[in-house]
Amino acid sequence: MTHVSCNICPFVFRSVGMIATSVAAIAFAWMALAAPAVAQNNWTMSISEKEMKLENPLDMMWDKWLMWDIGYQRMMCRNMPYIELRNEASSSSPITEFHLTIGDNRFNFGPFEGGSLAQLGSTTPGFSLLSSTLNGGDEIVVSIGNGGLLPGQLVRFQINLDVDPAFAAQYAATFGATQPDFRTVLFDMNGHNVYDGFVHGDSADNAHAFVTFTPGGDSSEDVFQDEAVAAGTYYNSHFRPYRDSDPVLIFQLQGAVEVPEPATVGSLMMLGITAMMMVRRRCR
Repeated sequence: MTHVSCNICPFVFRSVGMIATSVAAIAFAWMALAAPAVAQNNWTMSISEKEMKLENPLDMMWDKWLMWDIGYQRMMCRNMPYIELRNEASSSSPITEFHLTIGDNRFNFGPFEGGSLAQLGSTTPGFSLLSSTLNGGDEIVVSIGNGGLLPGQLVRFQINLDVDPAFAAQYAATFGATQPDFRTVLFDMNGHNVYDGFVHGDSADNAHAFVTFTPGGDSSEDVFQDEAVAAGTYYNSHFRPYRDSDPVLIFQLQGAVEVPEPATVGSLMMLGITAMMMVRRRCR
């Protein structure tokens, strides 16, 4: 019988080991030099009292048209603002839910006629929206059906703000039968809490928002700051005289959630280690 010396095994082991080591080195170099940054699903929320401002945010002619409404009309529009939710093109997953808290919990998200809590805007038809509230109306949840809001898409919808029954008498004593302005409920315009009569510099009672990506999970939350508004004296019962200017503004929130990258490099490294182990077993 011819016997083959097993002295070749160390050689084979060293050769395969060198190859595996080279693969690992290349993999680490690729990670350091060529791997992209961790991917993110990103969203942006914009809110304004006029849907056409969201549709034409930089158009000066639209700005002039929108700002010259009457004071009563503006009060009603600011009580039922429009939200634009955008799933940024850099995202990899659709948005299936949007959450927004009320901020000042003396108010709530109320229904429109017919019972809906969020009405689809005329500028983004075709979306299927379901709306509900949590925490006694202090948080609105808008679910986006038919696969959700895909990367690069946006949807606009209208919400409605109501006064809590327990606060209704106190509100009416100051502001009569007028409606609350979203800039005094979701945040304190110019840092002025008009319902308590004082100015403060924190956002503890301001609204915050987040979205759910599927897959991907809940995003980070973003909180409204106490936005500076030049024409901040016009709100609720304080109507703007027609001769005065009151531009229509947009306020924004943003958030993100990290998306794990595929483990391609790890798979290559495991392949090299597995090859080394197989050669070692055959040499025994």
